[in-house]
Amino acid sequence: MELFTENRLNLLRDIRKSLIRTMILCGMVFFVMLFFVEKIMRVLKDIINMKLILYSLPEAFMSYLKVAFLLALLIIVPYVIFEITRVISKHTTIRGGNIYLMVFVGTILFYGGCFFCYKVVLPSGIKFLLQYQTDYLKPMISLSAYVSFTFTFLLVFGIMFELPLIMGMLGKLGIINTKFLNKQRRFFILLNSIISAILTPTPDVINLLLMMVPMQILYEIGVFVVYFTNIDKLQKEKNSV
Repeated sequence: MELFTENRLNLLRDIRKSLIRTMILCGMVFFVMLFFVEKIMRVLKDIINMKLILYSLPEAFMSYLKVAFLLALLIIVPYVIFEITRVISKHTTIRGGNIYLMVFVGTILFYGGCFFCYKVVLPSGIKFLLQYQTDYLKPMISLSAYVSFTFTFLLVFGIMFELPLIMGMLGKLGIINTKFLNKQRRFFILLNSIISAILTPTPDVINLLLMMVPMQILYEIGVFVVYFTNIDKLQKEKNSV
C-alpha cells in the first residue's frame, strides 16, 4: 500500500513538473506570437471573405490576445505530446525510441487534422452558414466570435486526429486489443455519428460526413496500430501453446 501511494505521488510530481514546463513554454511562445497576430488574422479572414465587426472597444485587443494564446497552444503541441509520453514512459513499459516515434506521429496527426479542418471543413461550413442571408438578414459577425469559432474547430480536429496514437498507446499498455476494438466497432460508429453531429458547424449531411468519415478511417487505422503493437505478445502466446 505504501509503495502504491509513493508511486502515485511520484506520478503527480512528474505531472506537476510537466505542467509547469509546458506553461512556461506556452507563455514564451505567446509573447512571440503577438508580433504575428495581424498576419494570422488576414489568413483567417480569407476563409470568410467578409468584414468582421467589433461590438465593444476592447474587443479587438482581447481578440488579438486570444489569437496569440491559441496560436501558442497550436505551436507547442509537439512538446505537449513529448511531455505526456515522457510521463507515461516513466511509469509504464514504454521506453526508448518509442517516445520519439510517438511524438513524431502525434505531431503529424495533429497538424494533419488542423490542415484538413482549415482547407475543407471550415470553408464548406462557413459557406453553408452564410447561404442563409437574405435581403432582410445580413450577417454581422464579430471578431471575437469568429476567432473562437475557427480555433475551436482547429483544436478539435487536431485532437481527434490523434485517435490512432491514443489507441496505439492503450494497446501497448495492454488496456485494449484488436478483439475488443472489432467487437466495439458498431458502438464507435454510433458514437462517431453523434459526436460529428454535435461538433459539425452545419446541419447538412455533407459536412457531417466530412467529419465522420475521417474519424472512422482513423479508427480503422488505430485497429491496425493496436494489432502491430501487440503482435509480439500474440506470437509469444502462440509459442507457449
